[in-house]
Amino acid sequence: MEVPAPPIEVVVFLRDGCHLCADALADLEVLREQEPFTVRTVDIERDDRLHARYLERIPVVAVAGEELCDFAVDAGRVLSAVRDVQARRAAVGGAEGVRGSSTATPLSAVAARRIAAQPLRPIARPAAPVIDAGDVVTTTEIESDAPAEPVVPEVRLGVGQAERLSRYLQTLTQARKMGRGTMSSQELSAHTHVNSTQIRRDLSGFGRFGKRGVGYDVEELVVKIRSILHTSTHVGIVLLGAGHLGRAIAGSDVFADHGFDVVAVLDNDPGKIGTPIGDLTIGDVRHLVDVVRENEVVVGVIASPAKAAQSLADELVDAGVQIIFNYSGTLLRTPPEVTVHTSSPAVDLLHALYYYLA
Repeated sequence: MEVPAPPIEVVVFLRDGCHLCADALADLEVLREQEPFTVRTVDIERDDRLHARYLERIPVVAVAGEELCDFAVDAGRVLSAVRDVQARRAAVGGAEGVRGSSTATPLSAVAARRIAAQPLRPIARPAAPVIDAGDVVTTTEIESDAPAEPVVPEVRLGVGQAERLSRYLQTLTQARKMGRGTMSSQELSAHTHVNSTQIRRDLSGFGRFGKRGVGYDVEELVVKIRSILHTSTHVGIVLLGAGHLGRAIAGSDVFADHGFDVVAVLDNDPGKIGTPIGDLTIGDVRHLVDVVRENEVVVGVIASPAKAAQSLADELVDAGVQIIFNYSGTLLRTPPEVTVHTSSPAVDLLHALYYYLA
């Protein structure tokens, strides 16, 4: 009696809470109506090497030991690969044989054995049990009318991802001020100059955000990105320098819009000390250390003349401040553990003009 060949296996590398991964599984479920195959999910969080290889690419879909597509399911390539394996099985009596030329990235034999040892598991919450329909096994997601609560895991962001999330937050905050309730990834892309595919990839690693055809809920996403960036709690800022630039910074919403609190504005000019600036009163810079310690200051902003900037930076460092925004126009010398951000409109202008004039 001839034993039927096992169903062809499609492997999906993913992680829990990934919106795009859930979409990929749903797309594969549709493809299974055209060609029978099983779906095996591999959680990249179970292995450091898998995590390093696939984190920025999930979901990654592989068939017969070859990676076919990442980020989204390429229906044509998956169906072609499944049918190719079926044809090779028929030609060699059930063995899959060796596939011809391909642009896909091959998996190592060790990785293939590790994949085979992984149990089937869903990635969505709530999830249905494994469904066995004859020789076809897959994992499906139960749809619910209630929106899933996005999960924000504790992860260490890369520099690029943290910078992009900050840009998304800036745009979303402005959209909220304008009364916008939703915003699509395409709209975010237009305002941040980040590819919409990259935007969806960045956000999908932290939970299920947005709805197809509707976009992201602006208020929800502002709250969640703040949580990811650890800016949901009090962040105290001291502003040094009450000249024209200092007054402009103190009077703008650039910090307040993101929940940052300018707790003090300090200067060394007796004619300015004691005068109001917004809701604050300009204080004496000689009290800097006390202000930092009493108000749990995290960030120091230097908006003073260039000749005073270094001494102010030294005082901030002595008081324990490890993040300094430098608007003085001079280079600062600080210890390695202190981060200095030099802000200048000229830098942005130079960057923009390069692409305009080149």
